Amino acid sequence: MIVAIDGPAGSGKSTVAHAIAGRCGLTFLDTGAMYRSVTLLCLRAGVDVSDAKAVASVEKDCSILFGSSASGQTVIVNGEDVTDQIRTPEVDRNVSAVSAVPAVRAALVDRQRQIAGSGDVVAEGRDIGTVVFPDAEVKVFLTADAKARAHRRAVQREGGDAARDASAAADAAQEARILEDLRRRDQLDSTRKESPLRPADDAVVIDSSDLTLEQVIQRVVDLMEAARAKASSAPKANLAPDGASKSAPKANLAPNGASKSAAKPNRSGSGGSRHVSKRGGAPSGRLHAFRGNAYVDYYDHAMREYPLPARALLGFVVCLLGLLTKILWPWHIEGSDGLWDGEHGRVIVMNHVSMLEPIIVVVSAWFHGRRIRPIYKSEFDKIAPATWLFSRVGGIPVARGTADLKAVRRAQWALERGEDVLIYPEGTRVKSDDEPVTIHGGFALIAQMAKAPVQPVAIVGARDITPRGEHLKRLGRVFVRAGEPIEFSSLGVRGRKLQCAQMERVAMERVYAIRDDLRREHPGKM
Repeated sequence: MIVAIDGPAGSGKSTVAHAIAGRCGLTFLDTGAMYRSVTLLCLRAGVDVSDAKAVASVEKDCSILFGSSASGQTVIVNGEDVTDQIRTPEVDRNVSAVSAVPAVRAALVDRQRQIAGSGDVVAEGRDIGTVVFPDAEVKVFLTADAKARAHRRAVQREGGDAARDASAAADAAQEARILEDLRRRDQLDSTRKESPLRPADDAVVIDSSDLTLEQVIQRVVDLMEAARAKASSAPKANLAPDGASKSAPKANLAPNGASKSAAKPNRSGSGGSRHVSKRGGAPSGRLHAFRGNAYVDYYDHAMREYPLPARALLGFVVCLLGLLTKILWPWHIEGSDGLWDGEHGRVIVMNHVSMLEPIIVVVSAWFHGRRIRPIYKSEFDKIAPATWLFSRVGGIPVARGTADLKAVRRAQWALERGEDVLIYPEGTRVKSDDEPVTIHGGFALIAQMAKAPVQPVAIVGARDITPRGEHLKRLGRVFVRAGEPIEFSSLGVRGRKLQCAQMERVAMERVYAIRDDLRREHPGKM
């Protein structure tokens, strides 16, 4: 479900959205923080916010991530926590101009839709129900008298919360300045050409001027329950055996699998209709052998459901690459007997120094009767043949630098089906021990969601294949070893966040410990 909450500045959108997310288990998407982040970068760089081209250039080069802390959601821009810096009066005065730049709005809307790929989202902003998620199941336009909004913002600046404490006071002079800014922003937001502030035609308008926070939250929850009841009572489509509606016209598929005629992609990312199974929402419709499938159909389906030609291609590629790599760089995975045991899937994490590691793991898994889903960076999808091949061999793309919930859900479903997931937490190939390494901890969240163990694996010798500064490949043996799987129950901590953090630390410590043991046993191998 997507809940879209729009409204003017200071109407309480963020507070309500936060509360809905916590109460109903939805992901909170703070779109306003994204525009504020771009505004902050423009101000720091001395960019004139009226210069649309310069502002768009700032947005293009920035990374915006949402994190969490003991005090709530955090906003990370280019690796820096700017949660407090984006809420200053200077940012307030300039964010409307930045958010009116068409290129910025288009780029951030794409990011927002990507973050909301799982569908279970509450998003707040000024054009969520009209532009970003026009098909949202629940649309709310939250408003309030300008004076009430100014009072709330003034109290917030002083560390209070007027939504929860009706008696909270604020500095009168500051409140007057905020009121003036709010009225100016309301005028700019409602009259701009790009995505002006207005309620969606089917939005429910809630005036919170004289309502308590709990009353507003309850009204939104009631709308959500009504939407769910309406969806559950709707007549089910007449599905053909392959999951497609018998009465639905066939989509005109482009070569990349996207529907040419589809006006709006569905939130599963597929471009076509989908038969959804009960387990985790993963589709269960039959794939076709030669046409009628989008790439996402392969990302979403079990590998054993792939059509025969795709499975034959995988077998051919595995045998060919297995033979070549065994000859050129003889390898064997020590401890692999335990690596491929059990019916439940596991998350395999290892160090990443070359393109040989995924080949070794995929080949070994295939010959042991296991199916493995490598997580790869979506940048490869800019090359159509690469996308086609990766989709057929079980790959799942992930958009680096974003909270890619689609990739997380696909990996979770794969694990629950009994497939393994291969992830490189280092994010990119590490070509030297002197390189700074940032560990991306998404693997722990995926494992936790699927109740799967994490399997540390390490390799040495692969970096020697192409030494830094050289292009010719060198021959030589490589050594791979699998450690013992790590269960969350063995970490000795409670709480989902603490367990995730502990798993990130313990798993990568084990990977590097195995790597260092291999280096000591095989001197000179990197």
